[in-house]
Amino acid sequence: METPSERSVAAVLSATVIFVAHGQVILNATSNLFTPDTRVTASIVEVDNADASFIGAARMTVHNVRPYQGGVQVWANIEWSADLRVRVSYFWEQ
Repeated sequence: METPSERSVAAVLSATVIFVAHGQVILNATSNLFTPDTRVTASIVEVDNADASFIGAARMTVHNVRPYQGGVQVWANIEWSADLRVRVSYFWEQ
């Protein structure tokens, strides 16, 4: 476990991306801000057509988050039989 003195953080940044998907999926977002060493977390929520979040009947989970050079992948499970609009929120250190 790293202590704060071992790695300083200049800023914590965030961004969101809307996806349309269902089932077990890898959601991919590209950005030159990410490298394999970026510490990033993600959350997922259903959104309506106005991009307002809500908790619907579908259960959604994030299983893994993988930053890579030029992007980040999120393995998510959207437990619904048809596509839903979901928003993934990313938080990372720089």
